[in-house]
Amino acid sequence: MKKIYILFLIFFLSLFFASLARAENIAGRILLQVEQNGEAWYVYPVNNLRYYLGRPGDAFYVMQKLGLGASHDYILKTEIFPERLSGKILLDVEENGEAYYIFPGDLKKYYLGRPSDAFRIMREKGLGITDFDLNKFFVGDINILSFEETEFIKIIQDVSFIAQAPFGNWSDQRQQDGCEESSALMAMKWAKGESLTKEKGLQEILAISDFEQEKYGEYRDISAENVVEWIFNDYFKYNKVLFSENVLLDDIIQEIKSGNLVITPMNGQLLGNPYFTSPGPIRHMLLIKGYDSVKNVFITNDPGTRHGDDFEYNTQVLYNSIRDYPTGYHESIESVEKNIIIISK
Repeated sequence: MKKIYILFLIFFLSLFFASLARAENIAGRILLQVEQNGEAWYVYPVNNLRYYLGRPGDAFYVMQKLGLGASHDYILKTEIFPERLSGKILLDVEENGEAYYIFPGDLKKYYLGRPSDAFRIMREKGLGITDFDLNKFFVGDINILSFEETEFIKIIQDVSFIAQAPFGNWSDQRQQDGCEESSALMAMKWAKGESLTKEKGLQEILAISDFEQEKYGEYRDISAENVVEWIFNDYFKYNKVLFSENVLLDDIIQEIKSGNLVITPMNGQLLGNPYFTSPGPIRHMLLIKGYDSVKNVFITNDPGTRHGDDFEYNTQVLYNSIRDYPTGYHESIESVEKNIIIISK
């Protein structure tokens, strides 16, 4: 009797896990009800509920309602999208809200255009399904959907990366302590629409450090406020820069959404970057150029490692690590001040 019970348990568990696997494969797909009149349903990958698409106008409304905001550059310049966006609808929030369907079959974008175009794409990319299989998915109500307006993907393009020691010469004190100079340099090249090579980057990092030492008597540990005054305003003669004190996590996210770069002074030991020499720099600066609410990460150019291009940090981890420090070599840090630098074009 016990053996029969175990066999039944194995059988039902196999059915359960098979159903889960099928649900995962169908998430984000357009389903066509072949045993009826070809009614179309969209399985929203966030909650695995199905939403009736109805007529072209209804389908377009559903797509807009369930869409995920993304920047124009990110949509335009990406050919193959990451797996996490499979089956999602991206809305171009910087243009006119154009919608694109990321087809799970190839992870490419398909422009939905007008309601009739959207309906056609859904039919072409639809997957036939029986009533029995369709009924495994609960029906969602689009009118009571709790829509998260914070869902957003924004990556500011054309931000060149440079490590603070471009060729790995960490014995040079100017490069060893060059995170402020290299972060400011990356932001300035973006603001001017210029690219950056390792050779040019090294030359600039050294020149900025020498300028600070000669005029202000220090280049090694520079506070966020002095980075604005000494490097941006004085050295680069650039004024579209703001020193902002005691910011919240949402403040940083809003600046990225607005298309601005953010430089943050950090306690680098709290970041947990596996590429830092343990235990990591206690005084550090990096540049934030993107935000992805799907993964809950900031996308950064972290000059503290040659692996710092597009380096992702969990948003809360990065925010918790923000701590400004006073100008002066290894001056004591008396309090946690969450100050940032905002750079705009």
